[in-house]
Amino acid sequence: MKSDDIDRQLLEMFTHEVRERAADIERTLIAIEDSGEDTEKRLHQEKLLRTVHSLKGAAGLVQVRGVETICHWMEEALSLAVKQGRVLAPTEVDLLLKAADAITEASGQLAHGEVPLPARLENVVLGLKSRPDGEGTAPESAVSEFQVPFRSTDIDGSMRVSAERLDALLHRSGELLSWHAALRQHAQLASLLREKAGKLQARMSRSDAEVANIESDLRTLAASLRRDARLMHGTVTALGQEVRHARTQPFGDVCQGLPRVVRDMAAAGKSARLEIRGGEIEIDRSILAGLQDSLRHLVRNAVAHGIEPPAERRAAGKPETGLVVVSASIAGDRVQVMVQDDGRGLDTTMRHRLAERSASQALPGEGELIQHVFEPGVSTAPVVTSLAGRGIGLDIVRSAVEAMRGTATVAQPSEGGTTFTLTLPLTLATVQALEVVAAGHAFTIDTASVERVVRLAADEIAVEGGRRLTRTKDGPLPVIDLAGWLGLRPSGESTAKTARPAVVVGMGGKQAAILVDEIAGQQELLARSFGSRLARVRRYCGGMVLPDGRIALLLNTAVLIEATLEETPAPDLSLEQQAKPGRRKVLVVDDSKYIRTLVRLILEGAGYDVVLAADGSEALAHLADHGADILVADVDMPTMDGFELTETIRGSERHSSLPIVLVTGRDTPADEQRGLRLGANAYLKKSGFDAQQFLETMSRVR
Repeated sequence: MKSDDIDRQLLEMFTHEVRERAADIERTLIAIEDSGEDTEKRLHQEKLLRTVHSLKGAAGLVQVRGVETICHWMEEALSLAVKQGRVLAPTEVDLLLKAADAITEASGQLAHGEVPLPARLENVVLGLKSRPDGEGTAPESAVSEFQVPFRSTDIDGSMRVSAERLDALLHRSGELLSWHAALRQHAQLASLLREKAGKLQARMSRSDAEVANIESDLRTLAASLRRDARLMHGTVTALGQEVRHARTQPFGDVCQGLPRVVRDMAAAGKSARLEIRGGEIEIDRSILAGLQDSLRHLVRNAVAHGIEPPAERRAAGKPETGLVVVSASIAGDRVQVMVQDDGRGLDTTMRHRLAERSASQALPGEGELIQHVFEPGVSTAPVVTSLAGRGIGLDIVRSAVEAMRGTATVAQPSEGGTTFTLTLPLTLATVQALEVVAAGHAFTIDTASVERVVRLAADEIAVEGGRRLTRTKDGPLPVIDLAGWLGLRPSGESTAKTARPAVVVGMGGKQAAILVDEIAGQQELLARSFGSRLARVRRYCGGMVLPDGRIALLLNTAVLIEATLEETPAPDLSLEQQAKPGRRKVLVVDDSKYIRTLVRLILEGAGYDVVLAADGSEALAHLADHGADILVADVDMPTMDGFELTETIRGSERHSSLPIVLVTGRDTPADEQRGLRLGANAYLKKSGFDAQQFLETMSRVR
């Protein structure tokens, strides 16, 4: 192996190590502060010295001098404290925490291919050098005493596997599941053919050897296919379980930075402690990654808005130190994460603001009223400060949880305080999905939210207060027509002459019945996200490929239930509102089959005829043979990208005036200017994609 390859591999290994070591350093420093006994504090300090010393050696090996320098001066401070047998002063802990922050920042730079320079870390180093209790240099013996030699037992049989590789394995296992479903259909077909051959033989002469041979061959084929299907099912199931297990991490991993959040937020005149429960529960890595920011927001809110100052707590008969509890538990095929505090509860003035916002909706009680804290612009803080009060954090939490097919709710327990509950699936990769059909389009619903399937006749649905309801033994149940809500046909209009199937879904303590045209079945399918750039498209959680190759979008049941609470259940993308007389044909070009399907549904809901193409070359071929009235194209595509497609169309005689709308993930002004300069009529960014704005743009350019 070449020397450059060795250096690159060493640096890659160090990048992983420095990220983990920085987290260890921060946890240990917080533990030093929280420990009650000096003996325990000194044990943590010795552990920290070993960690810093090891990291310094690793940084020196790969010549990352910035991290090596910081570790050297951290080691100086810790060595001196250990030698003197004393506990670190609060000011020293603060300096070491700043150094840990600098190391974390350096790990981010390394991950992006940058090498942290000592000059960029100068302020941290100067602070460590000038620490009040330090003398600048520790005796050599103080350092060498705590050197950790490499031991063979350090190799524990584990190895690093990239998240991308694990994701690829899981996607492959999901594709095998789809193939297995198709194989079962083939086995059923073979059995059917065998039955037909048997009936044919019964009507013909027993001496017809040819028919007998066909029947024998088909019987053998059917038996073989059934056997292969059983074997494949066992293999695929085992593969999926192994990969899922490899993807899991303890819940405690995502909570590692929370003690620091509590410490920093409580520094402004409050006292609070954090308790983690269920930290050993294994959860899918993708769920943990999606939870990280949400937990930080909720814990920060709990300390900043919920926990009272010590004097106020004493007056209320509470302990001076407030308690924040972050817990995880498994309930069936869902994981439930709770963030609870024993503070003052939601601010009363905030409740008045919520009541004013919701006055037109006539919500029945405070339990539903306070759920509006997740809306943009609503804050749990009474005043705006540098840390809170802008009504952004909880909206971010809800969006992140919904992107993972989950729900976020808030409650105020009778004993006081506030409890936020996040309910999420155990995995994001595959979904037990119920396939439904509405207006000829296939959709899927996560069965975790499905409570039952019923049939509803027209006379069983009433309109009360602008909302559709049906009566059940448990009380009124809101009803929403899926095709009407999506704008695929006028709301309430159906081709069915008899009772229609309805899927009753429940999330966050609320229920709704979703009227569909057909229930097509249930199966485990591989789910694909649209990505963060289409996060504003809340109606769908992603897409999946059905066994027959069709694309079905996964419905966001939380948004569907929200829609049933609206006074006017009609869709915001109605045919009458958007489409002019005469249907126009739109050619949609995107290399993502999921995004093509999403855009097609939006456009068909607005009254357009839609044709799909996977890249620019395919789009040009369709234009040459069939033409189109408007073209909607992505920019980043294989073979021929959107810029090249636009330039080619503008240079042609036949289609030079064709309206072109570019919808792309490229967000830079230079890219937008290039698209418009090449002849695009409009340039929309996926990062701010909004269906209504998209349709308004379509109306303007045609």
